[in-house]
Amino acid sequence: MILSNGHEGIREDVDVTLFVPCLNEEQRVLATLETIHKALLELKFTYEVIVVDDGSTDNTAAVVSDYCSQNPSLPIRLHRNSKNLGLSCSFVNTAFAGRGRYYRLVCGDNVEPKESLIKILEEMGKADIIIPYYPILPGKSKSRRAISGLYTRIVNLLSGFKLRYYNGCALYRRFDVMRWASYNYGFGFQAHLITTLLGEGATFREVAIDGFHLTKERGSPLNVRNFLSTAHTLVEILIRRMRRIVYGN
Repeated sequence: MILSNGHEGIREDVDVTLFVPCLNEEQRVLATLETIHKALLELKFTYEVIVVDDGSTDNTAAVVSDYCSQNPSLPIRLHRNSKNLGLSCSFVNTAFAGRGRYYRLVCGDNVEPKESLIKILEEMGKADIIIPYYPILPGKSKSRRAISGLYTRIVNLLSGFKLRYYNGCALYRRFDVMRWASYNYGFGFQAHLITTLLGEGATFREVAIDGFHLTKERGSPLNVRNFLSTAHTLVEILIRRMRRIVYGN
């Protein structure tokens, strides 16, 4: 079962750790950090920000380092991966490096307005997982919306749960990420973690937020590698459901 209080031996010095992954985000990461700063000024939570430069070939790390030097009072740390590890691996590693009771990914490309971040963090402590979804997501093509909707329906069918969205950067207990997250590759790692936690008895709240989709020049996400990783995630979700049905755990 999911535990709702502190865990012995786990540092929880601040309320929330915000993980900001970056891959060649020199043009947008400062706006992301400003959005976070403005949001937390309106909330009474203690926090830390861990920016992870995941093998960028631009000046992302230098831009963040300069920002930290110019704002020494802000609780921001920069970590540079020696090579690109991928989002899911960095997500798990940063959970272990953090000090917050709660944990959330905030995309480094500033696609989430301050109001949405506030809306999610205001729900902190009201459930084990706060799961955002987008009633409308400007910038996302009709084909991408169709694929996203199909993916959600498949995950719900295989898992037995009924969520609106699985890829919206949920707010977790950091311990739960450390305990249950796996190094899945591709875009399925959040569905994997959410369905795992729900299967373990976690409580959740869904929150409607605003945001926008940013198309980047890194090639289409609809490739063989992502297809295989997503298929692997879906198979694991189905196996866990069958295990719950057969063994009751």
